[in-house]
Amino acid sequence: MDQEQELSQAFTSRSLLKFVAPSIFTFVFIGVYQMVDGLFIERYVGDLAISAVNLYYPIISLFIAVGIMIGTGGNAVIVRKVGEGKRKEAGETFSRVLTFTVLCGIVFTAVCLIFAEPIMRLCGATAGNIAYLRPYYMTLSAFSLAILLQSELGILIIGEGKTVVAAVVIMVGGVLNCVLDYVFMAKLHMGIRGAAIATVIGYCSTIVYAVWFYLIARKSSYHLELTKPDGKEIAGICFNGSSDMVSNLAEGITVLFMNHLAYRCYGETGVSALAVITYVQVLISMVFMGFTSAVEPIFSYHYGSGNVEMRQRVFRLCIRWNLLLGAITMLLLFLLRFWLVGVFFDEGSEFYRIASHGYLLILPACLFIGTNIFGSGLFTAFGNGLVSALLSLSRSFVVLTCCLFGLTALFGGPGLWCAWPAAELISCFVTAFVLRKYRSRYQYA
Repeated sequence: MDQEQELSQAFTSRSLLKFVAPSIFTFVFIGVYQMVDGLFIERYVGDLAISAVNLYYPIISLFIAVGIMIGTGGNAVIVRKVGEGKRKEAGETFSRVLTFTVLCGIVFTAVCLIFAEPIMRLCGATAGNIAYLRPYYMTLSAFSLAILLQSELGILIIGEGKTVVAAVVIMVGGVLNCVLDYVFMAKLHMGIRGAAIATVIGYCSTIVYAVWFYLIARKSSYHLELTKPDGKEIAGICFNGSSDMVSNLAEGITVLFMNHLAYRCYGETGVSALAVITYVQVLISMVFMGFTSAVEPIFSYHYGSGNVEMRQRVFRLCIRWNLLLGAITMLLLFLLRFWLVGVFFDEGSEFYRIASHGYLLILPACLFIGTNIFGSGLFTAFGNGLVSALLSLSRSFVVLTCCLFGLTALFGGPGLWCAWPAAELISCFVTAFVLRKYRSRYQYA
């Protein structure tokens, strides 16, 4: 099968880059079109309106986190079963995963709409920006299932070895989102609600392709199967994928903290400037999440097939590529610094001054984040959700939260921006220690 041929190939440095490049492009494109979304909001609604995107970030992070948790955990189980030749069982797991996702979407929508006002206040909404947040919040929350499915199905399609196809599908969704942003906000004057509707429609591109791939063309190596619920398997999938969920959910919670700290240090102007910094942080993270999402099925497959030599070879290649990609990403973002900030805010404005200062201070995180994300994803691929979750929780919540409040208390605004690279550096030492501890068990080094 195509999936097995892709995952079982004898990887070299060049072929691994070729394999992961579409996934990296896919994830980076997601980050880019989120930035474009914010750009349209800033241009056609106002400087303060862009803060609504950042205020909603903790909520959409929850949706994406759960989708990634189910997708990553389910993908590891499905691919391992395919590697073992158990295709019918893989299809049954796939069916349970989709059913569970639909139930989660229904619950999330109900809770978010019923408790809208207190949730918006918890996210940091103030008298100056809640009018912008409310229509954005209500629209996206009503379609939480679409966000869940987009996050999950993208991972499952990549797990099929269809990294190029996944990249194209998400690119189409992103372009559609950007075009509709312009139509809804510039032409139809729908305001920030138009941005939310465009986002939902863009997310649906992945869902439409998945329906064709799995149900109509039946291109997958496994298919939907009538099966009984299995709470134990779903719990195991959620636990195994919890590291990826923890990472994304923790990012949402820490952005919530950052919203409050930015307001304390700079006022409502700081919250809008923080939105641009958050876009850059997401863009950096997407590079390495795309890399790790692509290589996880390789490790899962060879763990199931028992190929130790290939696990070791791919592990060494991954470490090298993460370090190199970190340096390249940092250099590119440094060269683009004036353009990326200037495209959102007018040079000389208070928004521009705050955002450009924070932009430079977060760039060193590029050098360490790749190793941290890969280290956590590696244990997800091996089915060790506990270690993977602990690494993610430590990095993206415990260490980062301590750095945020500690450095902001000591240095004010600059400490807010320095917290992320400081947390990634500390976490890199933790990741290196854990990788060394478990290398004999999983034989990846």
